[in-house]
Amino acid sequence: MTFKMRNHILLSGCFAGALFLGGGAQADVPDAKQKKHEEHKTRKEKDATPGVENLTVLGHAARIAPATVPLDITEPTSKIQYGFLSNNIIPLASIDDIIRFQPSVYSQNPNGPGMGKAEAMSLRGFQDGQYNMTFDGIPFGDATDLHHTTSSLFISHFLGEAQIDRGPGTGSTIGNATFGGTMGFTSKTPPAKRGVSLYGTYGSFNTRAGGIEFDSGKTRFGRAFLDMQHEETNGYLTNSAERRSNLMFKDVIDLAPETTLTLETTYNKEWQFTTQGATLAEYAKYGKNYGLCNDPSKQCYYGYNPSTYTSDFDYVSLKSRLASWLTMGNQLYTSGFEHDYTESTDASQTSTAANGVTFYNTAGKKVATYANDIPGKYADAKFRSYGDTLRFKAHTVYGDVLFGVWADVQKDRRYTYALDLSKNAIPVPSKTGSAYSYDISDLNTTIQPYLELDIHPWKGAVIKPGMKYSMFTRDYDAAINKSTKVPLNDTQHYGSWQPSIAINQRIMKNWSAYAQIARGFLAPPMSVFQVKSVGNVKPETTLNYQVGSVYHGKNWMLSLDGYYIDFSNYIASAQIKVDGIGTTSTYVNSGGAIYKGIELEGQYVIGYGFSLYGNYSVNDARYKHSTVRVATTPDSLASFGLLYENPKGPYFSLMGKYVGHHWGLDSTTNAAGNAVFENQYKIHSNVTADLALGWRIHNIGGFMRDVTPSLKISNLFNNRSISDFAGNQSYGDAPLYWRLAGRSVFFNMTATFP
Repeated sequence: MTFKMRNHILLSGCFAGALFLGGGAQADVPDAKQKKHEEHKTRKEKDATPGVENLTVLGHAARIAPATVPLDITEPTSKIQYGFLSNNIIPLASIDDIIRFQPSVYSQNPNGPGMGKAEAMSLRGFQDGQYNMTFDGIPFGDATDLHHTTSSLFISHFLGEAQIDRGPGTGSTIGNATFGGTMGFTSKTPPAKRGVSLYGTYGSFNTRAGGIEFDSGKTRFGRAFLDMQHEETNGYLTNSAERRSNLMFKDVIDLAPETTLTLETTYNKEWQFTTQGATLAEYAKYGKNYGLCNDPSKQCYYGYNPSTYTSDFDYVSLKSRLASWLTMGNQLYTSGFEHDYTESTDASQTSTAANGVTFYNTAGKKVATYANDIPGKYADAKFRSYGDTLRFKAHTVYGDVLFGVWADVQKDRRYTYALDLSKNAIPVPSKTGSAYSYDISDLNTTIQPYLELDIHPWKGAVIKPGMKYSMFTRDYDAAINKSTKVPLNDTQHYGSWQPSIAINQRIMKNWSAYAQIARGFLAPPMSVFQVKSVGNVKPETTLNYQVGSVYHGKNWMLSLDGYYIDFSNYIASAQIKVDGIGTTSTYVNSGGAIYKGIELEGQYVIGYGFSLYGNYSVNDARYKHSTVRVATTPDSLASFGLLYENPKGPYFSLMGKYVGHHWGLDSTTNAAGNAVFENQYKIHSNVTADLALGWRIHNIGGFMRDVTPSLKISNLFNNRSISDFAGNQSYGDAPLYWRLAGRSVFFNMTATFP
């Protein structure tokens, strides 16, 4: 969305001990004349390159802040702009590093910023899979439970901006888990000027990365770019190296004055040694950066735990004005993901007592046991989605009518079988006579039509009543089911009406208030099918309430909101003990939970290029009728920082992140198989700080247009405290943990030709 800026932005608070409030930019009061102007804006305005906003001089501070908050929102929203991405995030960074400073966001990447996958990522306490994630407006997620492997997705250099919506959205918000909010990422726009950009990173953990971007400029075939990057690193954790290659192509073609065709494709491939956390005893013995060992006689040997992640995201988009009062947008897309890996039974295990492999014949009779051999498995999990989003917007004298449909079909295939890693990784038949632990094919179909009205009943007010209907079907076909080891063929249909209503009232030109009520829905994950009989499993549902207000002063901005979410049929992870296997994870229906909290965000412009930013949130998530907190839900979160930018040269930022205490586990099962609510493994609070600085050198002459050297220091004060729970060892049941990745220093260089 484009906003015309009039006033300046930003926040108040104090630094390093209190809070710097975070910012946005002011929009004019919407009226019919402005709305008509926005709907008929020129292609030049639509095609502006990322990071170029219509801002006043002081308003420029909003561009480099971690987030801005618009005045016309109907739910808490933080928009991460291109200026912050280019100044503060290294080009190879994954999405978890991009969003970590946002309100109510918690992310944990133990192998270093942008390296490997995030082991935890939550929004208001909702875990990955319980919130929506989109790329250029298209929802996506893994077939099992809608989670996302962050390191297999697009990198920072591919993005124009990101937007975190902390709420279910309105009727026109599509996705399978919108009740937890939406993390939306937008690809950058091809620039109008032809050129070539080279960029690279070198730094801690022997990290080397380089990329090249070709920009076509405006041609008869549209405006396009091709961006390619390759990265290699040893990682912060021992023996946890990673290699990753990323590619993006995008072409925007103006077919007619009111019709635009966009072609886009991304391809990402990552190879790494996968860690599983470590015990406190292992950290004490081997160091705080312990990940994997280099002893082939133990399961922790890195050579036993290689992983390959491959993904792609491709779409064709057509946007057109069909009539003076009607616009249409259609995106036909496909996305794919594959995780191909080998691993020992417990990669955290340093004891040889956990070794041992037993072979059975096809009749299930034991034939041999090798006490010193390394047990493991091979697994392959892949899915491909095909879908379409069709959106219409009709303008009337009474307001706008938004209607459309999202349809998605996802084919999923996953299997795993046991290996003896000491004997050239040969398959190991079990008591069932087969080496396979599971062999599953899965077909998921989603259809989600919606209708929304944007009504202006009185001056300064926008009311958005809406309705969508979610239809989700899972066709489950297991030749060998995961838990029972016997075949299962079942189909389950889930559906739910999701009404919503939201209002934004402009109290003054620079002050607005909003409120929202919406119902949410999420179909059960694949794990509920891994039983003898599925039965009638109820989907997860929520009822979301929230109110908030945004104020833009001359030099500052302040945003405050509160939320209350009633969550029913909460399906939670639990740890159970299984004879012959040890401690493993399962899923139980925990009844329900209540999520509630208060969020504050703001920004203050000091002047002379300096500004302060900060946010603070109190987040509480507890199971109903108990005092047990939902796991991985910090009780409070805060970000605070000082930023500076001179448009003609230097820039820097000093950003801090505070994460309150939380619990690693919230439920287990007793001997009778019943859920027992209990918080275990308390994780204490921590604070980290990041420093970024650089200098943009423009028009230096010759054949080079711009050069930007920069430096990024993550975890400036080298805080390496325990940051999250990682499960239990399968042998011995010792708890596993993650630590904060230690201090890292990265030098970056970007050069543009001509």
